[in-house]
Amino acid sequence: MVRKIIFLISVFSYLFYSAQKDQASLEVVYYFKIIPDSLNRANFTESNMILRCNKYKSIYFSPAMASYYEYLKDYAQKIDPKKIDVNTSRPSIPKVRHNVWKDGDTVIATIPLGMYFYTFREPSLNWQLMDEIKEIQGMKCQLAKVKTEHDIFYAWYTAEIPFSEGPFRFKGLPGLILEVYNKSKTIEFSVASIKKSEKEIEKMERVSTIDLQDKKDFLKARDKWLKYPFNNIVNKEIEKRGLEEVKKLNVFLD
Repeated sequence: MVRKIIFLISVFSYLFYSAQKDQASLEVVYYFKIIPDSLNRANFTESNMILRCNKYKSIYFSPAMASYYEYLKDYAQKIDPKKIDVNTSRPSIPKVRHNVWKDGDTVIATIPLGMYFYTFREPSLNWQLMDEIKEIQGMKCQLAKVKTEHDIFYAWYTAEIPFSEGPFRFKGLPGLILEVYNKSKTIEFSVASIKKSEKEIEKMERVSTIDLQDKKDFLKARDKWLKYPFNNIVNKEIEKRGLEEVKKLNVFLD
Protein backbone atom coordinates (compact mmCIF):
# COMPACT_ATOMS: atom_id res chain seq x y z
CA MET A 1 0.00 0.00 0.00
CA VAL A 2 2.86 2.39 0.87
CA ARG A 3 4.52 1.73 -2.50
CA LYS A 4 1.21 2.38 -4.24
CA ILE A 5 0.74 5.74 -2.45
CA ILE A 6 4.30 6.82 -3.27
CA PHE A 7 3.73 5.91 -6.92
CA LEU A 8 0.47 7.89 -7.12
CA ILE A 9 2.00 10.95 -5.45
CA SER A 10 4.90 10.90 -7.91
CA VAL A 11 2.46 10.60 -10.82
CA PHE A 12 0.39 13.59 -9.69
CA SER A 13 3.44 15.81 -9.12
CA TYR A 14 5.04 14.83 -12.40
CA LEU A 15 1.80 15.37 -14.31
CA PHE A 16 1.96 19.15 -13.87
CA TYR A 17 5.62 19.26 -14.90
CA SER A 18 5.21 17.43 -18.20
CA ALA A 19 1.60 18.10 -19.25
CA GLN A 20 2.44 21.00 -21.59
CA LYS A 21 5.37 19.24 -23.25
CA ASP A 22 5.93 16.36 -25.62
CA GLN A 23 7.27 14.43 -22.66
CA ALA A 24 5.55 11.43 -21.17
CA SER A 25 4.37 11.21 -17.59
CA LEU A 26 3.60 7.49 -17.77
CA GLU A 27 4.71 4.44 -19.70
CA VAL A 28 2.23 1.58 -19.63
CA VAL A 29 2.97 -1.85 -21.06
CA TYR A 30 -0.04 -3.86 -22.21
CA TYR A 31 -0.22 -7.49 -23.20
CA PHE A 32 -2.23 -7.72 -26.43
CA LYS A 33 -3.79 -10.92 -27.74
CA ILE A 34 -5.92 -11.50 -30.83
CA ILE A 35 -7.54 -14.75 -32.00
CA PRO A 36 -8.01 -14.59 -35.81
CA ASP A 37 -10.44 -17.53 -35.93
CA SER A 38 -12.89 -17.77 -33.02
CA LEU A 39 -13.38 -21.48 -33.80
CA ASN A 40 -9.67 -22.14 -33.24
CA ARG A 41 -8.75 -20.38 -30.00
CA ALA A 42 -5.46 -22.25 -29.70
CA ASN A 43 -4.16 -20.21 -32.64
CA PHE A 44 -3.53 -16.60 -31.63
CA THR A 45 -1.16 -13.68 -32.06
CA GLU A 46 0.26 -11.91 -29.02
CA SER A 47 2.50 -8.94 -28.40
CA ASN A 48 3.55 -6.47 -25.76
CA MET A 49 2.44 -2.94 -26.61
CA ILE A 50 3.57 0.38 -25.11
CA LEU A 51 1.52 3.46 -24.24
CA ARG A 52 3.46 6.64 -23.48
CA CYS A 53 1.26 9.50 -22.36
CA ASN A 54 0.85 12.74 -20.49
CA LYS A 55 -2.36 14.66 -19.83
CA TYR A 56 -2.80 15.73 -23.47
CA LYS A 57 -0.77 13.50 -25.78
CA SER A 58 0.01 9.82 -26.22
CA ILE A 59 1.55 7.30 -28.55
CA TYR A 60 0.57 3.62 -28.48
CA PHE A 61 2.81 1.29 -30.46
CA SER A 62 4.55 -2.06 -30.80
CA PRO A 63 8.11 -1.92 -29.42
CA ALA A 64 9.03 -4.72 -31.83
CA MET A 65 7.87 -2.55 -34.75
CA ALA A 66 9.78 0.45 -33.40
CA SER A 67 12.93 -1.70 -33.27
CA TYR A 68 12.30 -2.89 -36.83
CA TYR A 69 12.05 0.71 -38.07
CA GLU A 70 15.29 1.54 -36.25
CA TYR A 71 16.96 -1.37 -38.02
CA LEU A 72 15.74 -0.15 -41.42
CA LYS A 73 16.92 3.40 -40.70
CA ASP A 74 20.34 2.19 -39.56
CA TYR A 75 20.63 -0.16 -42.55
CA ALA A 76 19.73 2.63 -45.00
CA GLN A 77 22.45 4.88 -43.55
CA LYS A 78 25.13 2.20 -43.83
CA ILE A 79 24.26 0.71 -47.21
CA ASP A 80 26.62 1.22 -50.12
CA PRO A 81 24.61 1.40 -53.40
CA LYS A 82 27.62 -0.05 -55.23
CA LYS A 83 27.88 -3.05 -52.92
CA ILE A 84 24.33 -4.19 -52.19
CA ASP A 85 24.26 -7.67 -50.70
CA VAL A 86 20.90 -9.26 -51.49
CA ASN A 87 21.72 -12.12 -49.12
CA THR A 88 21.93 -9.86 -46.07
CA SER A 89 19.66 -11.21 -43.35
CA ARG A 90 17.21 -8.89 -41.68
CA PRO A 91 14.80 -9.32 -38.78
CA SER A 92 11.32 -10.51 -39.67
CA ILE A 93 8.50 -7.97 -39.76
CA PRO A 94 6.50 -8.13 -36.51
CA LYS A 95 3.01 -9.56 -36.78
CA VAL A 96 1.49 -6.73 -34.71
CA ARG A 97 2.13 -3.39 -36.42
CA HIS A 98 -0.73 -0.99 -35.62
CA ASN A 99 -0.17 2.25 -33.70
CA VAL A 100 -2.30 5.13 -32.41
CA TRP A 101 -1.39 8.79 -31.93
CA LYS A 102 -3.48 11.08 -29.70
CA ASP A 103 -3.20 14.87 -29.49
CA GLY A 104 -5.93 16.52 -27.43
CA ASP A 105 -9.24 15.10 -28.63
CA THR A 106 -7.80 13.86 -31.93
CA VAL A 107 -7.06 10.13 -32.14
CA ILE A 108 -5.26 8.90 -35.27
CA ALA A 109 -4.98 5.16 -35.94
CA THR A 110 -2.50 3.56 -38.33
CA ILE A 111 -3.53 0.05 -39.38
CA PRO A 112 -1.75 -2.38 -41.75
CA LEU A 113 -3.84 -3.84 -44.55
CA GLY A 114 -2.17 -5.92 -47.24
CA MET A 115 1.01 -4.19 -48.43
CA TYR A 116 0.14 -0.77 -47.01
CA PHE A 117 -0.64 1.10 -43.81
CA TYR A 118 -3.81 3.19 -43.66
CA THR A 119 -4.09 6.14 -41.32
CA PHE A 120 -7.36 7.78 -40.32
CA ARG A 121 -9.06 9.66 -37.49
CA GLU A 122 -10.94 7.49 -35.03
CA PRO A 123 -14.42 8.67 -34.05
CA SER A 124 -14.94 9.34 -30.35
CA LEU A 125 -16.31 6.56 -28.19
CA ASN A 126 -19.61 6.85 -26.32
CA TRP A 127 -18.78 4.98 -23.13
CA GLN A 128 -21.43 3.62 -20.78
CA LEU A 129 -20.21 3.50 -17.15
CA MET A 130 -21.36 0.42 -15.25
CA ASP A 131 -21.63 -0.49 -11.58
CA GLU A 132 -19.26 -3.47 -11.49
CA ILE A 133 -16.09 -3.01 -9.43
CA LYS A 134 -12.94 -5.14 -9.13
CA GLU A 135 -9.30 -4.77 -8.14
CA ILE A 136 -6.44 -4.94 -10.63
CA GLN A 137 -2.85 -4.72 -9.41
CA GLY A 138 -4.02 -3.28 -6.10
CA MET A 139 -6.12 -0.54 -7.70
CA LYS A 140 -9.90 -0.18 -7.58
CA CYS A 141 -11.34 -0.43 -11.10
CA GLN A 142 -14.79 0.19 -12.55
CA LEU A 143 -16.31 -1.40 -15.63
CA ALA A 144 -17.35 0.51 -18.76
CA LYS A 145 -18.93 -0.63 -22.00
CA VAL A 146 -18.86 0.75 -25.54
CA LYS A 147 -20.34 -0.23 -28.90
CA THR A 148 -17.93 0.29 -31.79
CA GLU A 149 -18.58 -0.02 -35.53
CA HIS A 150 -18.70 -3.82 -35.46
CA ASP A 151 -18.38 -5.03 -31.89
CA ILE A 152 -18.98 -4.44 -28.19
CA PHE A 153 -16.01 -3.84 -25.87
CA TYR A 154 -15.67 -3.83 -22.09
CA ALA A 155 -12.99 -1.86 -20.25
CA TRP A 156 -11.81 -1.83 -16.65
CA TYR A 157 -10.42 1.58 -15.68
CA THR A 158 -9.08 3.13 -12.49
CA ALA A 159 -9.74 6.69 -11.35
CA GLU A 160 -6.71 6.31 -9.07
CA ILE A 161 -4.56 7.17 -12.12
CA PRO A 162 -6.38 10.21 -13.61
CA PHE A 163 -5.35 9.83 -17.24
CA SER A 164 -8.15 9.45 -19.83
CA GLU A 165 -5.98 6.93 -21.63
CA GLY A 166 -5.81 3.31 -22.65
CA PRO A 167 -4.56 0.93 -25.33
CA PHE A 168 -5.31 1.43 -29.02
CA ARG A 169 -8.37 3.70 -29.56
CA PHE A 170 -9.79 3.00 -26.13
CA LYS A 171 -9.56 6.38 -24.42
CA GLY A 172 -11.87 8.96 -22.87
CA LEU A 173 -12.78 7.34 -19.56
CA PRO A 174 -12.25 9.14 -16.20
CA GLY A 175 -9.11 7.13 -15.47
CA LEU A 176 -6.47 4.87 -17.00
CA ILE A 177 -7.80 1.72 -18.68
CA LEU A 178 -6.11 -1.42 -17.36
CA GLU A 179 -8.04 -4.10 -19.25
CA VAL A 180 -10.09 -4.16 -22.48
CA TYR A 181 -11.75 -7.07 -24.26
CA ASN A 182 -14.48 -7.57 -26.84
CA LYS A 183 -17.68 -9.50 -26.30
CA SER A 184 -16.31 -12.77 -27.70
CA LYS A 185 -12.90 -12.27 -26.04
CA THR A 186 -11.09 -12.70 -29.33
CA ILE A 187 -9.38 -9.33 -28.72
CA GLU A 188 -7.87 -8.63 -25.30
CA PHE A 189 -5.58 -6.06 -23.69
CA SER A 190 -4.31 -6.34 -20.13
CA VAL A 191 -1.87 -4.14 -18.24
CA ALA A 192 1.53 -5.67 -17.55
CA SER A 193 3.33 -2.74 -15.93
CA ILE A 194 2.99 0.99 -15.17
CA LYS A 195 5.88 3.30 -14.47
CA LYS A 196 6.79 6.98 -14.47
CA SER A 197 8.49 8.09 -17.69
CA GLU A 198 10.38 11.06 -19.08
CA LYS A 199 10.63 9.76 -22.64
CA GLU A 200 9.47 11.82 -25.60
CA ILE A 201 6.03 11.20 -27.06
CA GLU A 202 6.92 10.80 -30.74
CA LYS A 203 4.95 9.65 -33.74
CA MET A 204 5.94 6.35 -35.34
CA GLU A 205 7.83 6.19 -38.62
CA ARG A 206 5.65 6.34 -41.74
CA VAL A 207 6.29 3.66 -44.35
CA SER A 208 3.96 2.93 -47.30
CA THR A 209 1.18 4.88 -45.61
CA ILE A 210 -2.08 5.96 -47.24
CA ASP A 211 -3.77 8.90 -45.49
CA LEU A 212 -7.56 8.80 -45.37
CA GLN A 213 -9.95 11.55 -44.36
CA ASP A 214 -12.51 9.30 -42.71
CA LYS A 215 -12.56 5.88 -41.08
CA LYS A 216 -15.42 4.94 -43.40
CA ASP A 217 -12.92 5.06 -46.28
CA PHE A 218 -10.72 2.58 -44.44
CA LEU A 219 -13.67 0.27 -43.81
CA LYS A 220 -14.45 0.31 -47.53
CA ALA A 221 -10.81 -0.50 -48.35
CA ARG A 222 -10.85 -3.24 -45.73
CA ASP A 223 -14.02 -4.80 -47.14
CA LYS A 224 -12.58 -4.71 -50.65
CA TRP A 225 -9.35 -6.33 -49.47
CA LEU A 226 -11.25 -9.07 -47.62
CA LYS A 227 -13.22 -9.90 -50.77
CA TYR A 228 -10.24 -9.88 -53.10
CA PRO A 229 -6.91 -9.67 -51.23
CA PHE A 230 -4.63 -11.23 -53.84
CA ASN A 231 -5.04 -8.82 -56.77
CA ASN A 232 -4.13 -11.36 -59.49
CA ILE A 233 -0.70 -12.11 -58.05
CA VAL A 234 -1.28 -15.82 -57.39
CA ASN A 235 -2.84 -18.68 -59.32
CA LYS A 236 -6.54 -19.47 -58.89
CA GLU A 237 -6.09 -22.54 -56.68
CA ILE A 238 -3.88 -20.70 -54.19
CA GLU A 239 -6.25 -17.75 -54.32
CA LYS A 240 -9.23 -19.96 -53.53
CA ARG A 241 -7.50 -21.47 -50.49
CA GLY A 242 -6.36 -18.03 -49.36
CA LEU A 243 -9.86 -16.56 -49.62
CA GLU A 244 -11.19 -19.33 -47.38
CA GLU A 245 -8.63 -18.40 -44.73
CA VAL A 246 -9.34 -14.68 -45.06
CA LYS A 247 -13.05 -15.29 -44.39
CA LYS A 248 -12.13 -16.66 -40.97
CA LEU A 249 -10.06 -13.65 -39.98
CA ASN A 250 -10.94 -11.47 -37.02
CA VAL A 251 -9.65 -8.25 -38.58
CA PHE A 252 -8.58 -5.94 -35.78
CA LEU A 253 -9.78 -2.39 -36.34
CA ASP A 254 -12.39 -1.71 -33.69
